[in-house]
Amino acid sequence: MGVCLADDMGLGKTIQALALLERDRANGIDRPVLLICPTSVVGNWRKEAARFAPGLQVLVHHGLARTRGREFADHAPRHSIVISSYALMHRDIDQLKEIVWSGIILDEAQNIKNPETRQSRAARSLTADYRIALTGTPVENSVGELWSIMEFLNPGFLGNHTEFRRRFLLPIQKRADSAAALELRKLTAPFILRRLKTDTSVIQDLPAKMEMKVFCNLTPEQASLYKSVVDEAARALDAATGIRRKGVILAALTPEKRCTGVRSVIALPLRTRTLEARS
Repeated sequence: MGVCLADDMGLGKTIQALALLERDRANGIDRPVLLICPTSVVGNWRKEAARFAPGLQVLVHHGLARTRGREFADHAPRHSIVISSYALMHRDIDQLKEIVWSGIILDEAQNIKNPETRQSRAARSLTADYRIALTGTPVENSVGELWSIMEFLNPGFLGNHTEFRRRFLLPIQKRADSAAALELRKLTAPFILRRLKTDTSVIQDLPAKMEMKVFCNLTPEQASLYKSVVDEAARALDAATGIRRKGVILAALTPEKRCTGVRSVIALPLRTRTLEARS
């Protein structure tokens, strides 16, 4: 069985997952848990485990120095948690399949929202006693993304992809069918826990969110570089046709960021809209 912890960002999904692992160890479960996360947070998971669950033995399976083959098969079961990344999961899937995992946890599980990608298929091919998906955005752009996550958690629960598309995706997204949306919510509710920062019953002492607008002016050097890139993009737009015009705009974004740095966070979108209007 699998579940999705879909709490809002900042409500402690990482700590809750580590608490579960510590409880399992206290209850005598000595097999390792495989945790897959984006490459950018591999180090953060290791630090959080050392801080909040120092009793857990952590193995980071990542980078060129990672153990492989027989060495990995012997080394991994000696640890409480093995941390790897989505980028490596499908590459090392044969090695990961050799381990009898106690559980599999996917952090930022929206990374498998496309069921046809190699990493989504790799995640579904792994076996464990339980599966957990951690994500603050179980649905980002399409209801179909929820099917992919649920198919990982509880294979076949929502039918195959064709059935789900006919029964839920098309009625909800094409016809705004409230009955289909309600049915999908009832089906998935037992497996999804979602709490928001705005819910005072979750965190009563959380201060109200404050938003501030801070305007930053470009330095003379930044402004000069910025203008040269914009002028070059404008000339390229005049000579481009069709979809190539969009490519010119996208190509201009990278040098704009380089020449203006952090200050371009506010200025760049304004200039982008100007270029789009001219296209």
